Amino acid sequence: MTKTDKAEKIIDVALGLLKSNGDHGVTMRQVAQRADMSLSNVQYYFKSKDELLTAMADRYFYHCLEDFRNDHTISSIRSKKKAIKNLVDSFLAYGAEISEMCKIFREYWAIATRNETIEEYLQRYYQEMANALADKLGVVSDDPQAIDAATSLLIPYTEGYSITASSLPLNAEEASKMVTELMSGILAVN
Repeated sequence: MTKTDKAEKIIDVALGLLKSNGDHGVTMRQVAQRADMSLSNVQYYFKSKDELLTAMADRYFYHCLEDFRNDHTISSIRSKKKAIKNLVDSFLAYGAEISEMCKIFREYWAIATRNETIEEYLQRYYQEMANALADKLGVVSDDPQAIDAATSLLIPYTEGYSITASSLPLNAEEASKMVTELMSGILAVN
């Protein structure tokens, strides 16, 4: 097993523990035991629990961010309103469909309430996501304040939607239409 394979195995085991037991169930000793490694071997790859939590988050958060950055759908659509609709649809669908990922996100939000390292990590991630979204919205508007306002609407709405979608009175299509109208108004797009 290569060095990368061992690190990935440790992350896999830790993510499994996080999903099943929450972050209190993720101890370096538990990870070592479940990965069939010595504690010192796990600590060779990840010096602390914070370092391990950060590596686990990198797998999920930055994968999402890279997928988003690499999606050029919005720039290929001529109608600005349709481009916004497609962007909103993809945000809402992504938030509603990936239940395992949503579990991980929720755990990280909870961890961030009591772990400064993870809180700072999440702040950096959401800042990067906001910047990436602003770059995408630059295709439909050149007003920086409007782009900031639309970004400030879509990201928190999507994050909350990923948790509450199954309980909301509007279905995904209706919610998407509503958010598209709001964003179109903010961005002054007809």
